[in-house]
Amino acid sequence: MLIIGVGWYEEEEWKKVKLSAVDPERFEETYSEWVEMAEQAFAKIRTVGSQVNKSYIKAADLMAWCLAHDKPNDASSRVQFVSQQGTTEWKSSRN
Repeated sequence: MLIIGVGWYEEEEWKKVKLSAVDPERFEETYSEWVEMAEQAFAKIRTVGSQVNKSYIKAADLMAWCLAHDKPNDASSRVQFVSQQGTTEWKSSRN
């Protein structure tokens, strides 16, 4: 079974990330709209037999990562952050 790590936000973290993003237009208008979109995407992933693993994003951690890697808070950087965070979480769970 393929396990897919997907970024997930608590509402306050979502607001902070959106406010600091250079591409806020990529976000849904509200957190509840974002949750609905994300849940629909998760359902599609599950229909093909994959498992979704939520990788919780903290705004401060994302911004620190962006600064350390000289990257803006944009969609590409958020994907890279979640990918790296998911790899770290997976390695930690294996020890």
